[in-house]
Amino acid sequence: MATHGNTLTNKKTFRKVSPQKLLAFFAMIALLLYIGVWNYFPIFYSLLGSFRKWMPNDNVFDFAGLENYKWLFSEPLFWESLRHTLFTTVSASFLTVALGLIIATIIYWLPRHRSFFRTSFFLPYITSTVAVAIVWKYGIYNTDNGVLNSILSIFGIPSQMFLLSEHQVIPSIIAQIVWKDFGYAVLIYFAGLNGIPSSFFEAATIDGATRFQIFRRIIIPLIKPTTVLLLITGMINYMQIFNQVILMTSQAGGMAQVGGPGTASYVIMLMIYQQGFINWNFGHAASIGYVLAFTILVFTIIQLRFSKMDWGY
Repeated sequence: MATHGNTLTNKKTFRKVSPQKLLAFFAMIALLLYIGVWNYFPIFYSLLGSFRKWMPNDNVFDFAGLENYKWLFSEPLFWESLRHTLFTTVSASFLTVALGLIIATIIYWLPRHRSFFRTSFFLPYITSTVAVAIVWKYGIYNTDNGVLNSILSIFGIPSQMFLLSEHQVIPSIIAQIVWKDFGYAVLIYFAGLNGIPSSFFEAATIDGATRFQIFRRIIIPLIKPTTVLLLITGMINYMQIFNQVILMTSQAGGMAQVGGPGTASYVIMLMIYQQGFINWNFGHAASIGYVLAFTILVFTIIQLRFSKMDWGY
């Protein structure tokens, strides 16, 4: 009788499951399958491929052990591209955050027209990367009649080569990146400033604090979580910089000429593209990708650790 009673109880429990819950259950299963097929499987497969001689054009997928990584760490171009990538990432992240915070604070203290200035600075961020890169390449950095050289000539400064100079190409790309992206930092910082209680500013003003002291002692410490967020997301984005370099350094020779002059602006993502889609060596491309992912992870952990330190503002 006890067994029969348990069976009836289980049947009643099963019948209580509503159609909405069943629909939600199957929807979650479908979502997990979708994520697994399109997200996790490629990650696993590419990790496996980084340990193999993987050349799809020749139907080759042979085990190679650590050969791809040995090749990578002995390749001078990898270290050069990593150096360019890190320099671009650190410079662009710092300048974007610093400029964004300063301008957001100025706009916050403006008595009027805040919305106009916020929108004006944010517009470049939502503009197409391709369009911005082309305008900067042919309109601003043009060596013959570009806007920047025209301005320099007014002050008697000789024309600069910008994207055609080994020493100026990366700073030129960084300037374009910062101009396009700092508006996003302005918007995020402005939201963060609105979250600081106005009583803090009022109390500091009553105590005779200057605007600079308020900025240093109140705004910077209280806005630190926003700064960490922007630095981490910026670093992740700029470590994977590709479009700006490929668009602004491409010459008549096509993909073979990008990252120039020479290899002066060659970055990690260009190396992945070249190995994967020009040389069709997916094993090399996968190993570079995982070294890049590991580098991003290390830098993210370092930034999170530094963000927890008391800097004594």
